[in-house]
Amino acid sequence: MIRRTLAAGIAVATMIVLAGCTNAADRRPQADRLHAEISAMPGVDSVTVDYANDSTQGTYLDLTISMRKASEAQIADVVDCINAIKRHDFDNFQQSADFTVGDQLELKLDAALDPARISTRANMLRELGASLPGAAITWSTSAIEIEKSPPTTDSLAAVRTVLGGDRAQVTIRPANRAPGWTVDLPFSTQQEHDIQALLTDLPAQVAFVRVTDGHIANLSVGVHSPDTAYQDLTAIIASTRTSEHPMDLRWNWGSYTPDKLFTGSVKIAGCTERDSAADAHPERYLTPDAIALQGRLRSEFEICN
Repeated sequence: MIRRTLAAGIAVATMIVLAGCTNAADRRPQADRLHAEISAMPGVDSVTVDYANDSTQGTYLDLTISMRKASEAQIADVVDCINAIKRHDFDNFQQSADFTVGDQLELKLDAALDPARISTRANMLRELGASLPGAAITWSTSAIEIEKSPPTTDSLAAVRTVLGGDRAQVTIRPANRAPGWTVDLPFSTQQEHDIQALLTDLPAQVAFVRVTDGHIANLSVGVHSPDTAYQDLTAIIASTRTSEHPMDLRWNWGSYTPDKLFTGSVKIAGCTERDSAADAHPERYLTPDAIALQGRLRSEFEICN
């Protein structure tokens, strides 16, 4: 009897532990209802409902809805329907909802779905897409990513027109080989002009620039030669450095050997967090002269306590 009671207790404890990995109630009926009802609504092209509630896959509900030509009212109706079916049944689930509202135009959302906000944003995204033909644009909760974009100046002008004075993080990856930009709006045309002029005069090929509060926070460049890299990088630092705004500078030239690179980084007026594999064991990844250059620049321009 004692052994039987002990065994039963162990079994119950095991069931409790396993149950902690899932939500106790099965939400498959609600997930199936979401698919059935949304699929039948006006303006909906297609619906995918990805649902899981078990110890191996986890607990999530991901909705993918195509409404390429739907009106704002139809989009709002679909969001209302989602909220009415979900209620609080999926509160403990990881959730996402992706709406395709045009050719290469996507809204990526999380669990919080506001019908008016989403339908308005869909309209703004369509306006932006019309201004940037051929671009693939994704608008998440607080960030806009523009792939295959027209030149940066044109893309930022279009975003400013659509957003007005709203705050947003915008990433632009031009269709040609021009530098990629990530910018925190508001970012004035004068600030943009000043940074563009500065980048044009740098003695290196700019690959990426990150702008925060109107200042360059991250800059990635391709140097022309290891022999002139120190002179070129110090010239770049002299042109871009400010004591009030630290800047991450990264550079690359290519490979000297099949498995080691001439690349490196320095944080101007700041301190690099040395938590990467390349910092822990630079000899495994970098050429000897790349290690020497990185060490020299960090000793001259970083401020580490």
